[in-house]
Amino acid sequence: MRDETTTNAIRERAEALNGQTVSVLLLGGQTLAGTLTYTSGTGTFGITQWPTLLTVNVGGKAQSVRLDDVSAIGLG
Repeated sequence: MRDETTTNAIRERAEALNGQTVSVLLLGGQTLAGTLTYTSGTGTFGITQWPTLLTVNVGGKAQSVRLDDVSAIGLG
């Protein structure tokens, strides 16, 4: 299990790159390249709600990935 600091960094990186073409490196070594969709929401009392999934559109097909399966996200 990964620590909270790493999880937060991946969440923030995913949100910053939302809508851009990215490469998502998964823990098993596989890479997905496509357009990223990931946005947080605001819940009760203004608390940030982070989705547990991100979506990468690869060749017109949406691939949902659990956030805890992501090891890195980069442009391109």
